[in-house]
Amino acid sequence: MSFEDGRFPVPVREDLTTALRRSWADIGRPGTWWTGPERVAIAALARAERIQRNEPPWNRDRGEPGTPLPEKAIEAARKIGADPTHLDRDWAEATIAELGDAPYVELASVVVTTVAADAFCEAMGIEHETLPEPEAGEPTRERPDNMGDIGAWVPVQVIDWQRANVARALSLVPEGVRTFFRMVAAMYSGTATDFNEMVWNHRPMARPQVELLAARVSALNQCFY
Repeated sequence: MSFEDGRFPVPVREDLTTALRRSWADIGRPGTWWTGPERVAIAALARAERIQRNEPPWNRDRGEPGTPLPEKAIEAARKIGADPTHLDRDWAEATIAELGDAPYVELASVVVTTVAADAFCEAMGIEHETLPEPEAGEPTRERPDNMGDIGAWVPVQVIDWQRANVARALSLVPEGVRTFFRMVAAMYSGTATDFNEMVWNHRPMARPQVELLAARVSALNQCFY
C-alpha cells in the first residue's frame, strides 16, 4: 500500500492519506488520452527532472522514459515538472499543436499530481513514494462538452463552473481534475467543500493566513499562475 502511516514522522490525518493513496493509484491507471504505462513514464520524467531542478538543464542526467512517448511529451513532462518559469504561450501552442490540447492537459495533470505528492514527502522528510505499477487498458478518449475559449492556453469548461479557476485549467480532462484536486483539497483545506469556503473555523490557521502562505510559496517557486 502506498503512503503507509508508518513512513510518516508525525501523525497525518486519515482523510489526507486516503486522498494521497487514491490519487497516486490513479497515475498508474489508463487515463483519458494516455495509457497507464505512459502516465507512469510521464510521472517518472517529471520527478527525475524536478530532483535536478537546481542544476542547469544542460547538466541534468536524463535517462530513457521507460516507455515510448512522443518527444514533445517528454519535453513537456520535464519542463512542467522542473522549469515552470520557462513556460510561455508560444511554447504551449507548439506543444499543443503536436500533442493535442486534451493530451497536453492530461499530461499536465499527471505532472502536477506527482509534484504535489513529492513535495509532501519532502516536507515530511521522507523519500518519495514509489511510483505505482502501470495498469493495462486503453484510454477512454472522451472529450467533455461545454468547452470554450476564455483566453487560456487550452479550452476550459464555460458553463456551470463552480470551482476555483486553478481547477478549471484542467477541466478539459475531468479525471485529471478529480485526481489532482482530491489530493490537493485534502492537503490545503481538508475537504473539497472547505476549499470553496472563504472562512475556516476547522483549521489551526485562518483562510487568509493559508492564502498568504500559499502565495509566498508560489512566489518562491516562481509559479506564473
